[in-house]
Amino acid sequence: LWGFIFTANAGLGALSLIWPTARLWLVAILPQIGIGLGVALSIALPRWYPRWSIAREIAARDPYRWPMPSFGSARPSDKTQHDVIVIGAGIGGLTAAALLAKRGLKVLVLEQHYLPGGFCTAWPRSVRRGERQLRYVFDAGVHDVSGLGPRGPVRYLLKQLDLEAGLGWRRVSHEYLLPGLRLKVPHHVDDFIRALADRFPAEASRIEAFFAEMEAVYRELYADVHLTGGVPCPPSTVEGMLAYPVGHPHALRWMQVPFGAMLDAYFREPRLKEFLSVLTGYLSDNPNALTVGAMAPIFGYYFDGGYYPVGSSQAFAAALVSAIEERGGQVRLRTAVSRILVEEGRAVGVELASGEIHRAQALVSNSDVRRTFLDLVGPRYLPRDFVREVQTLAPSTSAFVVFLGVNYVPDIEPITIQVADGQGLAIAIPSKVDPSLAPPGHSSVSLITLMPAAEVRRWNRKEPGYAARKRRVGEALITLAEHAMPGLREHIVYKQEGSPATFARYAWTTGGAIYGPAVGQRRLPAKSPIERLVLAGSGVFPGAGVEAVVISGVLAADAICGASQEALLDVRRPIAA
Repeated sequence: LWGFIFTANAGLGALSLIWPTARLWLVAILPQIGIGLGVALSIALPRWYPRWSIAREIAARDPYRWPMPSFGSARPSDKTQHDVIVIGAGIGGLTAAALLAKRGLKVLVLEQHYLPGGFCTAWPRSVRRGERQLRYVFDAGVHDVSGLGPRGPVRYLLKQLDLEAGLGWRRVSHEYLLPGLRLKVPHHVDDFIRALADRFPAEASRIEAFFAEMEAVYRELYADVHLTGGVPCPPSTVEGMLAYPVGHPHALRWMQVPFGAMLDAYFREPRLKEFLSVLTGYLSDNPNALTVGAMAPIFGYYFDGGYYPVGSSQAFAAALVSAIEERGGQVRLRTAVSRILVEEGRAVGVELASGEIHRAQALVSNSDVRRTFLDLVGPRYLPRDFVREVQTLAPSTSAFVVFLGVNYVPDIEPITIQVADGQGLAIAIPSKVDPSLAPPGHSSVSLITLMPAAEVRRWNRKEPGYAARKRRVGEALITLAEHAMPGLREHIVYKQEGSPATFARYAWTTGGAIYGPAVGQRRLPAKSPIERLVLAGSGVFPGAGVEAVVISGVLAADAICGASQEALLDVRRPIAA
């Protein structure tokens, strides 16, 4: 500001040399006005500008500020009339549906798959060997759940829905096998730090400092969840944002910094940085695109642990379905939605693939973002710039999985991440956490490798040779897994492969994406440009993973029926009890 004023005054002085009749104005009056204006702005700007800037940031989080729907004291009685319809029974959609049902609303969940849960599904496979019937249970994708610490969003959700007593969780152990480095991760973070320091003694002090800083970021992110419905969110008021740095200095310092830059700031040893980047695969196949803010919750696996639901990942989805149905809601499987009905810019219902019409006061889409807007809504109902944004969203990585039933118990941890021959491989053995998932002395094993979007385009179930190619890739992954489990192939009793096309088919995601849109793109907010259509799932804030989609479900529910509206629905609760 002052640089501009002084430069302008110098220019006025030069101008007075060629315009002497205006000398008084140019060298006396106008410079004094400029200085006076500078003084006034110097006093006002430091107070006004930060508040104005923060207000704009808060408004940008919720660009579509349509009002909440209002719900009457009586539940809709017609079978095709509902308070809320949820499209997709992934964990984000089930979370929103369960919370809205708890608040007294009549909720209908529609799911095209024959199982609820999205990637949080599981299925049994039986194999006969002589007189024995061998039963193995496999998970579609979820083997390790964060957010179950004291302030975790998943823990908070379970408490809200009274599900803690009926759903068991067991701590999952991790092991990493990298070139020249093998380490079982202790459950206590201090033991983990010591184990790393033993292997990298030259970095010992920096390892301790790094984990102290990362834990401070992590704890600060979750410090205020009791004020925000159990979800870590930035303050929604200017005053709250101005006070945020005082209580969250570490989070503020690091949130937007690339995770790789933080590692570079602390460490010199490449192998250590590679080791600490292992869990980036929980979010993306592109670690360079991840920020410290994205990785801090993932480091919660070290600080508060990762857990597996007793009975398979399907047990978590089933518990949410029960919470919906016990409160008068309905979950319909094998029921595809063909169209979201829009009237005068407002979502009013859905048309099913069968032609059946259901109407509601509000809709939640837990479907793939591109398919929600480009297929179910249709571009003609949307702003052009929004359509362009959705059309250009690049899908995240997909995956290839080999499901194995084996007649022994491998001597590795339930979650083992291996890098060998230049390729990463995650090995999940949930039967080591819950032995009921395989016969005694046997194991259910999943071999998982990420596949970038460029590779995904080559997978098409209708192409000749698809099945043979799938078998070849599966055999290659089994060979790779034998670095961690020598002789694995000799113990196989059952085998099934899942390709990116498999994920696209069952999860109905663009390109079989397992993490929604690729990281580095804007995550859409809960509210959409269509009034009364809100979003949940990995395609919206805060992103992918069970914990993240639970947060999205909470935000979706709050966008439809917040605390003030909930109080108006108390009269409904005896009906839905």
